[in-house]
Amino acid sequence: MSNKADTDPGHIFVYGTLRQGSNHPMARRLSAQARYVGQARANGRLYDMGWYPAAMFDESAPTRIIGDVFALPPGERLLAELDAYEHGDPNYARIPLDVSLVGTGTVLVWTYGVSKPPNSRVIPGAIF
Repeated sequence: MSNKADTDPGHIFVYGTLRQGSNHPMARRLSAQARYVGQARANGRLYDMGWYPAAMFDESAPTRIIGDVFALPPGERLLAELDAYEHGDPNYARIPLDVSLVGTGTVLVWTYGVSKPPNSRVIPGAIF
């Protein structure tokens, strides 16, 4: 069994301002440079951070976070741009995670999440 920290997933799971169809400039860049794979979900909680949500992934959580998976293009450029976009909160980091693709199984992805619950309101149902 491989260690997630030693693996380059090659995919990214987004659940907020970067979802497919968003008019945010970084969402448009992601859609233009990466291939949309499909909708996916992961157990966890979403927190309302104002103009964006923050996810705390937890396999034992009773709620699911719904998002989109994209296959990243070769190279590190797009991932570096996404890291720069997501850099704000020191509690927020890019992590490897297994997500469930709707109708097709699981895939290892990069995603952005918090390591401890923020002092913010939980978004009910954890669907964004």
